[in-house]
Formats: sequence, structure tokens, C-alpha cells
Amino acid sequence: MLELLEEGATPYDAVTGLVRHAMRVADGILPDPEAFREQLEEAQELLAEYDDEDEEMELAGLRITPLDPQRPARDLLEDLLAGIQGCWILHDEYAEPDEDEDEGDGLDEEDWDDEQAERHQDRSRGTFAALVRAIAARDRDRLI
Repeated sequence: MLELLEEGATPYDAVTGLVRHAMRVADGILPDPEAFREQLEEAQELLAEYDDEDEEMELAGLRITPLDPQRPARDLLEDLLAGIQGCWILHDEYAEPDEDEDEGDGLDEEDWDDEQAERHQDRSRGTFAALVRAIAARDRDRLI
């Protein structure tokens, strides 16, 4: 998804293209034989570097489509939600704590009880959501 957006695709085109690709694979069609050939060549180069034990592991990771062909839209949504969760975790890790954030009562995070940690997570998620909404509102033309 990110590669497609980086290459200039609109979010709509990126999503519909990925889902369409997976649906064609589910129908037994190889939508982009040239891209698949390149993927196979890259896999063969990687396999040449490993011994026979690693071969099965590498081949298991070779996919014709990045989405599950049986449920492409749901798979994309799950990936999107996992990406958002990952962004929030990074934000929580590196964001400066609020001045008025008092749930720690001067304790280090690892010394918080469950209630203090839950309050911190709720506040952090709220702050993250507000930041995402503000950026989305500011860059609305890029999202449509």
C-alpha cells in the first residue's frame, strides 16, 4: 500500500487495485506475470544464499498477491488496523508526556498499577487520534 502511494497512486486506486489483484488470483488468474517472474528471480537469488533447511521457509513466504485472495478487503482492513496500532505504539513510546499527566504520581512507567497504565493508554490514544484527525483535516486534499 505504502509503495503504491509513494509511486503516486491515489488511496482509492491503491486499495481497489490491491483488492482487484487478489480477486483475480482467487479466480485462478495471474494478473501480472512479469512482476511474479521478478519475484521468483529475487526468491531464487535469496535461496542461493541459504542451505537446504532454509529453502522451505523461504518458499512458504512467496505470495502471488499481498492480500488473502479469499478475503482481500478484510485482509487489507486488518493490515491497516495493525499499521495504525503500530503507529500509536511508536507515538506512545516517543511522545513527550503531557504537563498535566499525573497518573504516574511521580513513578516510572514500569511501577504503575493497571489503573494508572490504562489511564495513560486512554490519554495517549486520545492524543494520537486528535493528531491524526488534525493532520487528515489539514491534508484532506491528499486523502480524497
